[in-house]
Amino acid sequence: MKISEIAKLAGVSSAAVSRYLNGGSISEEKKQVIKRVIEETGYVPNHAARSLRRQQSDSVGIIVPRINSDSVSSLVEGVSSVLNHAGYLVVFGNAQNDEKREIEYLRMMQEAKLSGVILMGTVFTPNHIKFFRETKLPIVVCGQYHPSVSCIYHDDRGAAKELTRCMIESGRRSLAYIGAVETDLCVGINRRLGVEDALTENGLSPDELLKVQVRFTVEEGYRGMCEILDGGHMPDGVICATDSLAVGAVKALRERGVDIPGEVSVGGIGGGASGSYLTPSLTTVRLFHRQSGEMAARLILSMIKSLRETPEEKPPVTHTMLGYEMIKRESIAQKECKG
Repeated sequence: MKISEIAKLAGVSSAAVSRYLNGGSISEEKKQVIKRVIEETGYVPNHAARSLRRQQSDSVGIIVPRINSDSVSSLVEGVSSVLNHAGYLVVFGNAQNDEKREIEYLRMMQEAKLSGVILMGTVFTPNHIKFFRETKLPIVVCGQYHPSVSCIYHDDRGAAKELTRCMIESGRRSLAYIGAVETDLCVGINRRLGVEDALTENGLSPDELLKVQVRFTVEEGYRGMCEILDGGHMPDGVICATDSLAVGAVKALRERGVDIPGEVSVGGIGGGASGSYLTPSLTTVRLFHRQSGEMAARLILSMIKSLRETPEEKPPVTHTMLGYEMIKRESIAQKECKG
């Protein structure tokens, strides 16, 4: 079936059907009529032909740092739900925690004439910034902030401060922090600053905080906790920059016969499902990864539409910070006073 036949059945012009299919401006009345005819006829648009005419595909890329992560899977679910509903093909790229591979994916997706790219960011190198500033490809970054690109990010500093406050209020004052590498602004630096904010507000010195920096895996959380213990330290509370790091820390403590949460309480940040199945279940600060994915997808669609209507103008850069939710479970408990 051709567009002209859809137009005839809907009682509108072929141009109106074309605008509807391409996300262009059209009255709500015509939109509903065309939608009804398409549903009744089972018409499937020829995306390949449209892409050739526009020199652009109806596809959006998603680049993630790794795939074995609750936060990544939640974000991808959010992005996919919106883009699939809008009729866009999702092209997936796993950078495997390699910043150079992220740049390669960005360039490949640009050369493949994808309509836009959503990047779950970790570290921004000078090559990232150069690409953001020079490309005309619509890009939305999730989980990081940079002034030169549109971003949907989290209140990482506030989340870490809230978790640390919970730990201190439970009587834990000899604290350790397993943090992420500080080439990562939001997870590495901002979460550490949030921990230090809470310490200062409660009369504790950030200089006395035991700190290790690791990568973003369960194995690295385990290694970081072992490094603290092997150094002859036994904190009564361990704050972890992510839930994955907390899972590794719990394993290291339990292997050495440490009671959790009695002797040592542990908390993480992220709020993924895996923490609820840990024993004891993980106290965490939930970040809204799925919602950030949905918002990023809606933003990229808006940018694509804007660029098609006015190709000479680059869509404006926007920044949105999401909140968090404290989830108190079993891994942080009130410290018993010995007397």
